[in-house]
Amino acid sequence: MIFFTGFLIGVVSLIPGISGGTILVLMHKYDEISNAISNFRKKENRLVLTILVFGILIGTITFARIIELLFYFLPNYTFVLFSGFVLFSIPDLIRNEKIKPHPLWLTLGLLSIFLLSFLSTNTNPIILEYPKLSILFLIAFSFSGMIDGFFTILPGVSGSMIMMILGPYFLYKSYLANLSFSNLFFIIPLLCYFIGDIFGFYVGSKVSLYFLKKYRKIFMSFVLGMVIMSALIIFPIRMLTFHQIMLYCIILLISYLISQFLNLIK
Repeated sequence: MIFFTGFLIGVVSLIPGISGGTILVLMHKYDEISNAISNFRKKENRLVLTILVFGILIGTITFARIIELLFYFLPNYTFVLFSGFVLFSIPDLIRNEKIKPHPLWLTLGLLSIFLLSFLSTNTNPIILEYPKLSILFLIAFSFSGMIDGFFTILPGVSGSMIMMILGPYFLYKSYLANLSFSNLFFIIPLLCYFIGDIFGFYVGSKVSLYFLKKYRKIFMSFVLGMVIMSALIIFPIRMLTFHQIMLYCIILLISYLISQFLNLIK
């Protein structure tokens, strides 16, 4: 079950709008994994986390090609789908966490994502040219993985959504979709990303547990602000035809139905 949980986390790690923390909650593994991370020195906890990480790797590699094809053939509609996942997760987040939004921290959450969007390095969903491998690039890409992992464990927040806003998401999923184990050009940056991801996941679990225990109401108001702004940032707003508006509505309906299905299996 730990491997399957990791596999699902790996799949949703490529879907902006659905967090790895949500999957842990759905599978009733959030406390077990958080405690395993907090008590990493115990042999049985290291085994649990090793199985989890292996499942995440397999799930990520398996699903990457599908995401690549969606962005290649239907980029705007894919953005709408992901934005819908985020939007329709908000009522469930508020209900489950019993959030009473604190105006100041909600606003700070909104501003944090809005300001992060200005740091975006690449907004093109299709990678046509890969950067040259260098020490500086690998360090930066490892840091991207760390940010991804940090936000992945936070309940309600999608690490891939944050990475999409910042830009490295598109390069990461392209590396995965075109992965060849005989080509070091893909393996080396992905290895650096995964190392950063694991470290960020560890740190994120520590941070989230601390704030959830000490300042849960304030922290969840901040998280709610982040989630709301994330959905608004990636939604493709431009002059739309009636046909496109109808298609967007249908796609949002699909994302709503998927969100409701996830709620039913909790």
